[in-house]
Amino acid sequence: MTKEFIHSMHAFRGFAIVNIVAIHAVEFMFYFAGTAENPPGSALKFLGWGDSILFHDSTLYFTFISGILFSLVLAERGYSQFFKSKFSYVVLPYLVFTALFTWINWSFEGVRTVFAGSPIEFIILVGKNFFSGGAIFTFWYIPVLMVLYLLTPALARLMAIEKAKWLVALIILAPLVCSRAWPDITWTNFAYFTGAYMLGLLVGANFRKTIELTERYVLLVAAVAIGSTILLVALFSLDSPKWGIVTFAESAWYIQKIAISALAILIFDRIMAVVPKWLDVLGNYAFAIYFLHAYLLFEMYTIMENSIAAPESTPLIVIFAISNVVVVILASVLITYGCKRILGRWSRYAVGA
Repeated sequence: MTKEFIHSMHAFRGFAIVNIVAIHAVEFMFYFAGTAENPPGSALKFLGWGDSILFHDSTLYFTFISGILFSLVLAERGYSQFFKSKFSYVVLPYLVFTALFTWINWSFEGVRTVFAGSPIEFIILVGKNFFSGGAIFTFWYIPVLMVLYLLTPALARLMAIEKAKWLVALIILAPLVCSRAWPDITWTNFAYFTGAYMLGLLVGANFRKTIELTERYVLLVAAVAIGSTILLVALFSLDSPKWGIVTFAESAWYIQKIAISALAILIFDRIMAVVPKWLDVLGNYAFAIYFLHAYLLFEMYTIMENSIAAPESTPLIVIFAISNVVVVILASVLITYGCKRILGRWSRYAVGA
């Protein structure tokens, strides 16, 4: 296995971005269906449950990938190269898109505005949105990711200290009791994703052993994935109960996403000698798709609202929802490809691919 390219992780990155787009694209279509003259209320409710249960917290996949790849590939290149690459290929594109979506902004309520203030006011607002992730509703994750990058040396050092194993374990388990609280910016959001990142660092440092353990206990891992999903169904039926800072559904999602990640990486490692071209493209364009997809969803919603009637039958709603995922991904890929053709090697600094 070359440390320059791990095909299972590259395929997993493509898998992750499909899941992230799916949670939002499907939600948009269900909302659109809810505006129909005779919407299927009960069906939409349970379809919404299914969408959330399967795809919510898919950003955890990105977090796992970041941690795994640091230990597996990037650590040996040194922190200077690590921070340089993250600044160049994540932070700079994020700044570009933050500026773009601050200028042409879609609010979470679906109101499109064009910035009309002074250049100084624009720069101030871009700065505010950069640190808060406020340019568009999906950008909340990038400031969290930037904090994880900054914490990487400390977390990696902690993992290397024999007497600190108990603390590493506590950090990994913290998401079970420190729930993310979107759209609020709270310390528990950072604790939640730091736990996932720490787990990724640990898996990356023991990658082949983790694959072997997952294969040995694959039925148990599958049972955990199924069991946590069933638990989420039960929690949804109880209106997602909370206790203090603990949202029990977020705890279940953390367990579910760990189990699904282990199974997906195992499958990709065992069945893929070569990553299929379509999945390879999604893996290469993952960050660009992440930056683009929310804006495209708003634009597409406006087109649908003005050109077609909202679907009312359940099968048609499902078909429209799946189609929305595919179309948004294709549009993101085409835009990214166009940027790469125009900008050449500079495209990674501008769009992240």
